[in-house]
Amino acid sequence: MADSDLQDLDFDHLDPAYRAFIDEALAQYGLDPAVFCTPVPAADEMTFKALLPNYEFDRNIGAFKFTEATLRHFDAYDQIVRGVFGGFERLNSVLDFASGYGRLTRILIQKLPRDRIWVSDIYAEAVDWQARTFGVNAFASGPDPALLDHAGGHDLVFVGSMFSHLPAGLFHDWLAKLYGFLGPRGVLAFSVHDEALLPAGETMDATGLRYFRTSESGSLDADIYGMSYVTEAFVADAIARVAPGLAWRRFPKGLYENQDLYVVGTPGVELQHLMLASTPMGGLETITLLPTGEAEFAGWAIERTPGQRIERIGVLVDGAPAAEILPAAERPDVLAAFPGAANTPVGWRFRLSAAEAAPGARLRLQLQSTSGLSGHVFAQMPAPAAMTYSGWSRRALRD
Repeated sequence: MADSDLQDLDFDHLDPAYRAFIDEALAQYGLDPAVFCTPVPAADEMTFKALLPNYEFDRNIGAFKFTEATLRHFDAYDQIVRGVFGGFERLNSVLDFASGYGRLTRILIQKLPRDRIWVSDIYAEAVDWQARTFGVNAFASGPDPALLDHAGGHDLVFVGSMFSHLPAGLFHDWLAKLYGFLGPRGVLAFSVHDEALLPAGETMDATGLRYFRTSESGSLDADIYGMSYVTEAFVADAIARVAPGLAWRRFPKGLYENQDLYVVGTPGVELQHLMLASTPMGGLETITLLPTGEAEFAGWAIERTPGQRIERIGVLVDGAPAAEILPAAERPDVLAAFPGAANTPVGWRFRLSAAEAAPGARLRLQLQSTSGLSGHVFAQMPAPAAMTYSGWSRRALRD
């Protein structure tokens, strides 16, 4: 699809069923859909060149996945805010760096006064759009960190999915630059691709960072933005180069599906007791219409946080509790999609009658983890099947 053919992703033009899924997902976080569902500009490469192509440019699925990924992003952000600072009300200012067209900003403006929120990105038009649309503080970045001037002093600098695209030299330079934007009680959080995610047949570079000159971007120079994979030892050394003795924590699979999240504190910031779990994930695989008139639903779920498990699954129909089930047998076949996961996925299965859920009813599975986080799977109750008979007649064939 040519760039000129792209149109903004408008949530108000989605299929009503998908929009209802999105609104219910946002409601679990106490978020206003009218604020979150601001159209996504067609210039957003992460949405239109990385996300939508994975779903054959189906805007209904793409909009739902956009929402789902953003909520998982916020789960990580929220745990850092509560664990380090005690809540959003205790934050003075935050910076979302490499913020694009404001996925996370859609939530932050519902949690913080807008004058406490700063955003920055290499795309000047993206931060200008955020300033106009969301009323936050914004400044453009650039390819060379040495040329970026910003007063800083932030409590939290969050960098989602930028260091996972940098070559070694820029990794070190940007880490030092962004750490310098912290205030005296500040925390820097950034995500990376761990070496466990290296493509099949590839090996790690001796330096601890393997860089490939390819990415979803159609505009950024491959010398500064590609795809990188790192060892923990490389990241530890990079942090030590910024300043000796800094406290830091690694949280495997802490962001999105597979990226590790590192959290670094300024001197005196306590990170030892910080807990950060990954949002449980799951998927619907089959809906079977039974002769009894019931519909049987089956799928999988995974808890990616070490030491945690999915303990129960709630079934809700149009937002009202309808049943509660326990996870079924393990599903090691699903692990191929989650390399290096700490836990084996599990299966789940349940049935609903037409009396329990009318055709077209909105279904939500709540995957409740021992971590305290919940993941969600959405579906719709199907209409009864029309039964037909196409076998041989009982009557004998005539000449």
